Amino acid sequence: MHTTFKTFARAALIGSLFLGAASSALARDTTINVAVQSMGTAGSIEINENNGTAARKFQNSVFEQLIALNLQDPNLAFKPGLATEWKWIDDKTLEFKLRPNVKFHNGDIMTAKDVAFSFSDERFGLLPAQIAARDKGESTFTRADGSKGIVPPATVAASRASEWPLLDHVEAVDDLTVRIVMKKATLDTEARLARVNYAGVISRRGFMEAASWNAWAAKPIATGPYKVEKLESGSAVHMVANGDYWGGKPPIDKLNILIVPEAASRVNGLMSGEYDIISDVGSDQVPMIEGSSDFKVVGGPVANVRFIALDENNGPLKNVKVRQALSHAIDRKTIVDALWGGRTAVPQGFQHPLFGDLFATGHQTSSYDPELAKRLLAESGYKGEAITYRVHNNYYPNELTIAQYNLENLRAIGFNIDFSVIDNPNDPSPDRMMQDLSNTAYFAFPAALLANNCPNGVYNSKTNPKGGMWQSDEFDALCNVLNTSTDRAEVKKAFSRALDILENEDPGMIVLHQNAILYGKKANIEWAPSAMFAMDFTPGHFAVKN
Repeated sequence: MHTTFKTFARAALIGSLFLGAASSALARDTTINVAVQSMGTAGSIEINENNGTAARKFQNSVFEQLIALNLQDPNLAFKPGLATEWKWIDDKTLEFKLRPNVKFHNGDIMTAKDVAFSFSDERFGLLPAQIAARDKGESTFTRADGSKGIVPPATVAASRASEWPLLDHVEAVDDLTVRIVMKKATLDTEARLARVNYAGVISRRGFMEAASWNAWAAKPIATGPYKVEKLESGSAVHMVANGDYWGGKPPIDKLNILIVPEAASRVNGLMSGEYDIISDVGSDQVPMIEGSSDFKVVGGPVANVRFIALDENNGPLKNVKVRQALSHAIDRKTIVDALWGGRTAVPQGFQHPLFGDLFATGHQTSSYDPELAKRLLAESGYKGEAITYRVHNNYYPNELTIAQYNLENLRAIGFNIDFSVIDNPNDPSPDRMMQDLSNTAYFAFPAALLANNCPNGVYNSKTNPKGGMWQSDEFDALCNVLNTSTDRAEVKKAFSRALDILENEDPGMIVLHQNAILYGKKANIEWAPSAMFAMDFTPGHFAVKN
């Protein structure tokens, strides 16, 4: 942490400082350096392109939604964001009253036209002219009025279908009134609009005048408390306080998000004073950090579930009994108690309590039962063929330690595991079978966790034949219920059944534990992490004690 004292011009004030009577009037420029494991997609801060867990840690400092999540609440309750109030005016139309005099990072006042544009075809690259340009490999297109516009990549275009399956359009009623119009009545519209990813409001003029997609993605223009000053691709994101922020003066003048992949380097940097906050502290590193009164570890469980994805298309995993045997061979309790030191928990399956009354209370994931695992493996006819198990190099906290413990348990059952640590475990090569992953419940509805396995999701092998891993016709039909039904009892029943299929009957995954994010910080920093990956540096939620 670095502070620079500004010069005061008035002699009377200088005199009072010498007398110790006006120390509170001393102005400071505060620089905070935060070391994180990754920034996600290198070269992009854009929420519809860089939408993984790593980017969520800092994107909320740049982007904001109509409905905000209370990041200080473990249940992530809704609260007014860029909208001060909202109401349903019919079963498909949600009307918002916008907060007046909100300024974008370029100084423009936010209006309903900006909100409508944030969900428009052009913003997602879905205009016919954009599609044609993208197919030709061109980075710009020509609008009907002759002006040039940018062309988002295909992944951004695809995100609109997967993340907004029932959105019809967004319309500006007047400068401060906007309507979200759905194709049919839904239960999850408000939850989707409160997401840290996919629901951020951007400057219409800023996007339309961007020179290229890469230029926009490196320095997007939104409304958050901090604006991007410079992006060093894959290395750092340098932000400065948004002096016009509607929520008050941001507590940090210069916020540097620094990419430091090695956990030991982050810890060493914290203790040497190079970093003020570090993320993704391993449970084994806690004693070292807290061994000094100058530092403290904070954080805990987040709305994210760690799991092993199973590719049913390859090798022995084509056999459902082999996958069932794998699911009963994992000792989750020891993972949580011993490898995490009790700092997280075994979830009740692939779900999270923020789902409220839709939480599948009767569901349980496969139990740890080595004898049942051995019996299922024998019944499968397994002959000792190699099963690949791929993990990142600690992309997730404790990933390697947990994977090595799982490896011991799996081999004890009789599995022949080909274990490897690679940069991209998701690579859909012919020998992909088991891979470490996580999903975030980043909005308060079951589809938030299941979307990747549902039709059009990245793991669904029917709608994504090139990269998908698993698919079930019954599960797909249940996804449709989750996405279209307005009967809460029907949705809860469908969700419970979908979990039973995915985890137990026809396993497409093995649930491991609720993820936890631990942060190391200087002891004089008053700051608490959220139950989401997002770090909250808004006014009132960060301070440095003298």
